[in-house]
Amino acid sequence: MIVTTDFRLVLDEAAISTVMPAGLDRPGLRRRLSTVVEDMEAVAAPVACYGAYPIERILHERLQLVGGTRIGCGPLTSVIAGAEELYVAVCTLGGALDERIRTYRDGGRYVEMLLLDELGSWAVDQVRTQLYERVQAELAERGWHLSSPLSPGESAWPIREQRIIFKLLETAQIDVALGAGDLMRPLKSLSLVFGAGAGKLGTEGLTRCHFCSIRDRCRYAA
Repeated sequence: MIVTTDFRLVLDEAAISTVMPAGLDRPGLRRRLSTVVEDMEAVAAPVACYGAYPIERILHERLQLVGGTRIGCGPLTSVIAGAEELYVAVCTLGGALDERIRTYRDGGRYVEMLLLDELGSWAVDQVRTQLYERVQAELAERGWHLSSPLSPGESAWPIREQRIIFKLLETAQIDVALGAGDLMRPLKSLSLVFGAGAGKLGTEGLTRCHFCSIRDRCRYAA
């Protein structure tokens, strides 16, 4: 398993304006957002862990990894079809960000709480994207392909599959745990998998939005 903290969060105004709600041109709200961005820069601690596991065979909707672990359901096997290895990863912004969101809530600063929550969700997705692109660049040197990434709970792939991801990775090294309802703690954490192999794979070049069950009504859909 590899642990990395080599991530850069892009928090400039142009990027933030693409994900924040309308009305940020109002001076009062803009000042609050500026405070929230400063908080994000102060407390966010992006980190990820990941590993590659050889695929032994495909059993209908499930993969069997070398060693016997089975993972799958939903679109996973069709997305990574042809892969020789399955990459499994967990990334997070750390617990201090969750604590800052709670501090805003407990202090009745609900606008700041909502802004920081929204910004945190967007920022942890940056970490996921940067991790995927880094592995993609490394494997391109070997001439290998990567499938599109997929995360449990963001498509027809059930969120309970995160239990398997957490069995494969020692997430305690990055202070991430799986709690009730198979939700991760800290909350601003994400898991993902993608296939890798020498040949063309089932689905390449798509984002998580293409598999999301609420894509048709999501204002952030790609």
